[in-house]
Amino acid sequence: MAFVETPRFPEIISSQSKFGPGFNTSVARNLGGYEVRNANWTYPLHEGDVSHIRTQAQLDDLLAFFHHVAGMQNGFRFKCFNDYAVDATQGTTVNLTTETYQLYKTRTFGAVSSIWKVSKPVSGTVTVNGGGSWSVDYTTGIITHIGSPVIAPTSWTGEFDFPVRFNTDKMLPQWVSFELYDWSAIPIIELRL
Repeated sequence: MAFVETPRFPEIISSQSKFGPGFNTSVARNLGGYEVRNANWTYPLHEGDVSHIRTQAQLDDLLAFFHHVAGMQNGFRFKCFNDYAVDATQGTTVNLTTETYQLYKTRTFGAVSSIWKVSKPVSGTVTVNGGGSWSVDYTTGIITHIGSPVIAPTSWTGEFDFPVRFNTDKMLPQWVSFELYDWSAIPIIELRL
């Protein structure tokens, strides 16, 4: 499987799409009604539906893109308009080596925080704060310190895309009337990279 870095999924379609996080939890209930829950995943897996098409031009773009990535075969970048930016209070990093760090987004609610790996930052939007000069790999979300001495970054800001793929190999739109189409869903699912 390959990953198509460019072009990213059409923004006019993603701006009207459903997309969000999902967890995987096993629940076992005993005869008394008490239950035990087990989180099977540490991080959520994002899923969505991009079937909300309003115009013939959008349908043409969607079909062309679907052909370009060959259905489920290739991954691609997807902008989720509900969650695409990181500010300095959210932008954290995790040390990989002496000179490299992985970008993460920290989500905080009250005293509880969770992190999510940012593997597809948007080119030209990332600013690394503290620690001197950094190069950014926009295909992995890994930053590398330039020069010496190496000082850890304090935070980062920027935008990111979700790495996704279509979760179907078939696209079956039904023409209803002028610029009105019907289909059950065109699912997409996040790729863990």
